[in-house]
Amino acid sequence: MYTLLHEFTHRHAPFSRYTARDLWTRPHIAQQMLTFHLDQGTDLASRTTDRIHAIVDWLERTIGLRGKRLCDLGCGPGLYAEQFAEQGADVTGIDFSRHSLDHAETSASHSGKDIRYLHADYLSDPLPGGFDIVTLIYYDYCALSPQQRSSLLEKIRSMLNHGGYLVMDAMGIPSLAARHEQTIIERNLMDGFWAAGDYIGMQRTTLYPDEAVCLDHFLIIEPDQQWQIFNWLQYFTPERLTEECREAGFTIETLAGSLAGDQLDRKSTALGIIAHR
Repeated sequence: MYTLLHEFTHRHAPFSRYTARDLWTRPHIAQQMLTFHLDQGTDLASRTTDRIHAIVDWLERTIGLRGKRLCDLGCGPGLYAEQFAEQGADVTGIDFSRHSLDHAETSASHSGKDIRYLHADYLSDPLPGGFDIVTLIYYDYCALSPQQRSSLLEKIRSMLNHGGYLVMDAMGIPSLAARHEQTIIERNLMDGFWAAGDYIGMQRTTLYPDEAVCLDHFLIIEPDQQWQIFNWLQYFTPERLTEECREAGFTIETLAGSLAGDQLDRKSTALGIIAHR
């Protein structure tokens, strides 16, 4: 236990541990994440339906969706994919959470939408190509290390037809200013989110101002096992996000204060980018 607690209190190098798959594929947590995705009272896992509509409407007005082949990376339970299909796009959704994809497939079937869903990890698995648009929405990009981001952008570029669009969002630097370092220890932390039975949950938030990174490090101690989650978030200036896209061979077409087309200014807590290859 000493070794475990020593590691928990250690100041880890940014992105030195990656546990995103555990966060999305452990059965109990996967169900919790799906519940949060569908909950209109919180934006912990996804945006509200009205906000999703605003994003899809803005993309339709800005780059056009009807008749386009679109791939939604990290599609989750299909909240955006269904709206893209509603606008007339030919949609493929990709996610590594089988639990979320089961919901997405059932929902598409019930609504009569012809959406293809693929169970894959977009960081490591082969991905299809020939798309006019690839989307990476709700800050997936921010959870990746610099090396992962660079590799993923290259992969996305290979998925796109010439002139095709990359659409993604990221957290702006003002969002980091609202974070603060803290340590929380609670029985059944986050109201039973982490496990079905009794557990002790610890959360340690560490800031890395020079790198514009935040780590939420969770240690979950159950009666028969202990495990950890490292939730990294990279925050971006418009200049840094633009440069990373340009280094991967993309040309920036639109940079906004969100993917709903909000005006970008120095107080913007989110960034929305449309770029083409």
